[in-house]
Amino acid sequence: MTSPAPFTGPAVHRASASPAGAARGQEHVWDRIARYCLLAAIFLSGWSLLRVGQINLTFSDVFFLLSFAISGARGHLSATPFRSLTPFWLTGLVMMLGGLFVGSVVNGDPLRWVNIALQYTVAFLFIPVLLMQQGERITRIAPLVFVLGTALSETIGIIATFFLTFHDTVHWLGDGFITGNDRLGAMAGQPNPNGAVVAFSLPMLLFSVRQHMLSGLAGLCCLILLLWGLMLSASFTGFSASLLAIFTAMLLMGMRYIFRLGLAAAVAASLFFASGAPLPKAFQERVGNAVESGDLNQAGTFINRAQLIEEAWGFAEDNMLIGMGVDRYREISAYDNPVHNLYLLIWNEGGSVAFCGLMILLVLLCLLAVSGLRLHRDRGAMAGAVLLVFLIYTMSYPHMYSRMWVMPVMVALATLYGPRRNGKAEGARLIYARPAGPLQPSPPSPLMHPKG
Repeated sequence: MTSPAPFTGPAVHRASASPAGAARGQEHVWDRIARYCLLAAIFLSGWSLLRVGQINLTFSDVFFLLSFAISGARGHLSATPFRSLTPFWLTGLVMMLGGLFVGSVVNGDPLRWVNIALQYTVAFLFIPVLLMQQGERITRIAPLVFVLGTALSETIGIIATFFLTFHDTVHWLGDGFITGNDRLGAMAGQPNPNGAVVAFSLPMLLFSVRQHMLSGLAGLCCLILLLWGLMLSASFTGFSASLLAIFTAMLLMGMRYIFRLGLAAAVAASLFFASGAPLPKAFQERVGNAVESGDLNQAGTFINRAQLIEEAWGFAEDNMLIGMGVDRYREISAYDNPVHNLYLLIWNEGGSVAFCGLMILLVLLCLLAVSGLRLHRDRGAMAGAVLLVFLIYTMSYPHMYSRMWVMPVMVALATLYGPRRNGKAEGARLIYARPAGPLQPSPPSPLMHPKG
């Protein structure tokens, strides 16, 4: 004789029907650790100065890998981070790394390829696999976490400039925290990357204020710190990318928003110039003079980069099918430096196959950002502006496998393509185990509800 089903009561049914409550009640301690490690990784992703020894492994990487390992053990890694576009994304990544591998085997050193392949795999595969599986409350605050990390980095750097010089910091923090010509690298480690993380942060800051995650006063304080750090970095690329990112984000968010922020910026700029406060000397020399005269030859190291690009075009014809191999450009170049252009560097070191793979990845990122505007205007605007900064730096930087380049892009896209937007699982699949979407009440068992 089968016993009747136990009484569950309305309260239990309501708890089961509440996905958020059920998820909170059943969250494992290791899931919380993984979540906090991921937030720490995002917070520190622009702090390249904090490294484990002399290798390219930052504190941010350590926290990220811990989160990745725990999430993998718990079965919380997405098998389809970009949904239906995931096979194309993997194809592009395999083509890029495959072209670099062939070039390294034929002309270079395969061991160098192993290092760079691991770096690109972590940046372009592991980060989206973990980030795109996070819940709504994580992906929503992740941009703010990145902004706060950058703001703290700038605060540390700004305070240091009042009391310390290059000679005081070079032995402890390297030659990039404060450079010999008084440029600020802050915790990013070098002035140009410092300008980049500020440019990434500005559209995220606008998004955080728009979403009421940050008050207007707190947002203004963060904005002042970011712009102050940007000026002290004296990076022409960072300055240009920041202006374009702010304008793009405001344009996509709405014309009324542009007018209000533009008016506030005009008032702030007027007060600054009326006070007679001087611009930082390095900023005036590297950025201010180029803006005033319209002569790009005065924009930092523009001439040197132009020479490297011209040289790379000359090499490209000889590396059409098979590239010269990873890190070989530096050895062959007459300037002893890799070309500061990601497209030309990948073409020369990996051939046309690697170049096509890179283009597939970048086109897919653009498609994701543009499609995001239809899902959520503010999130799509932020993602488009952040991606624009990334694309600008692909034309002025060599290999971009460092997590400080990729993390902000994936953080912005995760706000759009997380698996639990609006409390619904949208077709995400895990590598193994069951999907980590909202918990659903189990169908009644025939044994629990016998007939007759």
